[in-house]
Amino acid sequence: MQTSVKLPQWLDDLIFEECGAKYRRSNSTMVVIDWDKANINNYLGTYFPRSYTESYCIFSEYFSKYKEEWINRDCITMFDFGCGTGGEIIGMLMAIKNQLPMTETIKVDAFDGNFHALRLLERIAGRTEQQISLKVDINPIPYKVEDFYDLSMIETICKDRQYDIFMTFKAVCEFVTKERFEQSNAYTHIIQSFLPNVKSNGIMLLDDVTSYNDVSQEWLPKMMDEGIEASGRTIISSNSGYNQVFRVSHSRFNNDVSKVAWRII
Repeated sequence: MQTSVKLPQWLDDLIFEECGAKYRRSNSTMVVIDWDKANINNYLGTYFPRSYTESYCIFSEYFSKYKEEWINRDCITMFDFGCGTGGEIIGMLMAIKNQLPMTETIKVDAFDGNFHALRLLERIAGRTEQQISLKVDINPIPYKVEDFYDLSMIETICKDRQYDIFMTFKAVCEFVTKERFEQSNAYTHIIQSFLPNVKSNGIMLLDDVTSYNDVSQEWLPKMMDEGIEASGRTIISSNSGYNQVFRVSHSRFNNDVSKVAWRII
């Protein structure tokens, strides 16, 4: 699998020059929901390129391996839970452009609790559509999930929708940290809540940081695997070992590193 990427120049110019992104090698917290515009610009310059790289590499590898199952889909629908500024969405779009030439339209339901992040996503997705000559329909879903009830409201919004791809990047860890689902395994709840909306020939991609969570007092990759097992799902692709290291280079930093655990079910 490819694990190192240079951000395309047009995308680099867009996020850093036009959108005002700021690179910060490390932010003190990953709880993004309540961040203001300045913090979101730091997020855009730091985590967007990392998520872009992870998504591009993972989907490129997956579509290459399972091309026969996807090559004739002219329209792909997907749901991103906790999309932030959309690095993983843009990475996925670039992988589709390169691997699935028959695909013409991508329809994205993009859920996040931060309005600043969603505005940036719409702007970046619009420019991406022009660059890659794919029709990209972005449907932002601005909603904060504080508990089980809020999650059920998102389920209600999506109840009649079916997706080829469900994905979540570095979002579930926020729900663990804030104990949104009390003492329950957050990965189990996300999988069980949205699996009915995934087509029989669709996939779910879970990507998250690999740190020890002081609130749950567990390592997040272990929680992820326990959540998948409790949901009765089968992992069809994943990183080998404890985590996978990805590197991205852009105008603000060379070989920025992210370490994540990811599973496709």
